[in-house]
Amino acid sequence: MYSDTVIYRLIALAVAAVAQLGVMSPALAALDPPTLNSARIERRGPTLELHFGFDGAVPRLNLSEHGNKLWIELARTRVATPPRPLFGQESGPILSVRAIEADGGKSRIVVEVIGKADYAVARLPHEIVLRIATTGADPNIAAPIVVHNDTPHRSRRALARSDPPPAPDHLEPASVRPLPQQASVEPVTSSTANAPGHPLVMIDPGHGGYDPGTQSSSGVLEKDLALQIATRLKSSLAARGIRAELTRSTDEFISLSERTRIANNASADLFVSIHLNSSPNTDTTGIEVYYLNNTTDRATIRLARMENGGADGYGGSNDSNLNYILTDLRQNYKAAEAASVARMIDAQTVADLDAGLGLNVNALGAKMGPFYVLVGAHMPAVLVECGFLSNPGEAQRLAGSGYQDVLAGAIAGSVVHYFNADLAVGNL
Repeated sequence: MYSDTVIYRLIALAVAAVAQLGVMSPALAALDPPTLNSARIERRGPTLELHFGFDGAVPRLNLSEHGNKLWIELARTRVATPPRPLFGQESGPILSVRAIEADGGKSRIVVEVIGKADYAVARLPHEIVLRIATTGADPNIAAPIVVHNDTPHRSRRALARSDPPPAPDHLEPASVRPLPQQASVEPVTSSTANAPGHPLVMIDPGHGGYDPGTQSSSGVLEKDLALQIATRLKSSLAARGIRAELTRSTDEFISLSERTRIANNASADLFVSIHLNSSPNTDTTGIEVYYLNNTTDRATIRLARMENGGADGYGGSNDSNLNYILTDLRQNYKAAEAASVARMIDAQTVADLDAGLGLNVNALGAKMGPFYVLVGAHMPAVLVECGFLSNPGEAQRLAGSGYQDVLAGAIAGSVVHYFNADLAVGNL
């Protein structure tokens, strides 16, 4: 039995022999593995951005965290850089960067950090971009990658905060922009979108029926906007070849526990709950994305109690029951995936709204919180607070069809990144 290394060398010899005859088989040429052949580093404010270049399409990444080290493993890839490709350029929080070619045609990039650090990794057609910052120094660490490589392809129409679009009295047809396809990702066609094996997203419009949620000073209800945004999100995902279903498609009340039960029964791969925020401070604006975990932050606890609404046994004497569930959940590997999805949605929604509508949306970040609607999900689950109805200007923007289109498209784009594994966000 020959090793993978020997096989690749035999293939290379065969390719060279055919080339000498003046004929190059496309099938043989396709077998030539890509080569990591360059590395550079740039500083962007508090963040270091590393670029690893390849002479071919970048293979799928396998990320793993080992203490203070991030491993980026690449199957069937050669290394043509020095073992320390950025030697002399490394600075805090990066301690060292190594490029290793292992047996079996595999390669590995190892990045070691000092202290605690946040990171975002993007797989582009011919390079890997890795951004690293000291924990908390860059709250929207993935946004620059999204802006540079996935900017909305639509006319830039300045939308002044003082002149928001009028609120529609009916849901207009969604105008969905297609996600730019990356060369290393095989798009899913609409004819295969409903085939077995393709991912399913369960979208959960918050509140409904006799539970209106929060409301704006002009009387716009959270339950109505949540359903509008969720419906647009479903259309936007369908345009990208992702199956999606709604926990409710009409103005009806569904209990919090029933929402995740619907997702579990459908064997959904991702659960996204859509909500609108409220704050005693009417100047507060922005987007927050939550994943399930406990917290001591008073503002988050207040928001969770408002969204949980005392339903399904949450609140009062049953707080200990939810804390027990959360303690158990922290040991579940899905929690880490949910955190990564939350960070991606947070980064892309802010970036797309800024770039697509000429805004400066307040990035409030991805956070953990004790939201009962996320308890019991058998898949990664996140809750998106799309904006503050307590702020009159943001409430009007949220009611506009153009704003909802870009918002839904950004969430959909983040979901595609998650399923394609071409963007990941995490902590060391």
